[in-house]
Formats: sequence, structure tokens, C-alpha cells
Amino acid sequence: MTNAPDQATDLSNPRTQAMLQRLHKAMAEIEADIATHHGVYPYNHGRVTQSELCRRADVKKATLQTPLHKDTTRVEVMAWLDGLSAALAGTRDATRERVTAVADHLALEVERLKLELAQAQAQVASLTAEIARLRQTGLPG
Repeated sequence: MTNAPDQATDLSNPRTQAMLQRLHKAMAEIEADIATHHGVYPYNHGRVTQSELCRRADVKKATLQTPLHKDTTRVEVMAWLDGLSAALAGTRDATRERVTAVADHLALEVERLKLELAQAQAQVASLTAEIARLRQTGLPG
């Protein structure tokens, strides 16, 4: 006799389904946070761990160790974490270096945008003066 029918019944339990939905939602939110912050996870010193995922999903980490989840949900979580770790810096120092690089890039982008803005403002001032000149001469403008 196997546990498969019991396990299938347990997985269809509304509480279990709600927990799985919270985990998947937290996974999506973490991925969105990383994308929004240029490849850097903005919490937990840049590390995404099983504990961090469980914290975000409001799931006790011990839940993933139960017989129901040990060979299913936990395996899925670990595979997701492995895939994510390839894109993230693994240590605080590496995260700090990555954040510094992103900040440096953004600072250069801000300077470029300031220059563009100054050029656009100069062009607006020139066109405004041209319109005023044309109005004084009586030409439609």
C-alpha cells in the first residue's frame, strides 16, 4: 500500500492550496523585486534563501520538511532557488559590488538625462524667443 492517494488528497486540502498559492505568489514577487532593482534582491542583504521565501510567503519553513511537501514542494522551491542564484550575487561583498555597479551606472544615466534636459530647455527658450519675435513683427505664430 502506498501513500500516493493520501498525498493527493492532502494536496487538495484548501489550507495546503492556500499555502502553495502564497509560495508561488512570493516567488513571483521576489522575481519582480529583482527585475525592478536591476538584478539585485533589495532585502535580506541581497540573498534569496528558503527561509526568505518562507518569510515572504508567511509559511513556516518546517512545513516544507513534512512528508507531504518534502519530495514535492520543497524540491520545487530548491530548484527555483538554484535557478535564481545563478542571477544573483551570493555573498554580502558580491552584493555590495553589484549594488555599487548599478548605482554607478544609474549616476551616469542621471548625468546624461540632465544634459538632455538642459539641451531641451535651451531649445524651448530659443523657440519661445522666436515666437515672441514673430508676434512682434506681426506674423502669425
